[in-house]
Amino acid sequence: MSPAILMSTEVIRCLWGPCGYPLEDCTPAGLARHLKEYHFDDVINLWDDRNRGLCQWSTNGRPCGKEMLYEGYGKHIASVHLGSIARICPRCNRKFARIDSLQRHLRQSCRGVSV
Repeated sequence: MSPAILMSTEVIRCLWGPCGYPLEDCTPAGLARHLKEYHFDDVINLWDDRNRGLCQWSTNGRPCGKEMLYEGYGKHIASVHLGSIARICPRCNRKFARIDSLQRHLRQSCRGVSV
């Protein structure tokens, strides 16, 4: 989790549809747990990691709508909507949504301190 999220006392609320529930764990696994517990059930709206669906996280008052496997919802919300797994390049201070993006940047294109 990014230092900003860790040190913040601001309550982050779930924006999946009309939920609004305060989120205590903004890691990909914590977000997936919340979705399974509050937005999916064992009868009608069954969670299966291999199912595909549309992200319902509200962005500017509208559902995100990105299609993905259910197993990707937590990582998607954490990286795209919350930035809770964002990483900063130690060489140039650019921000990356995920650690794999930072690692690729370091291997392929980082030229050091940004001006």
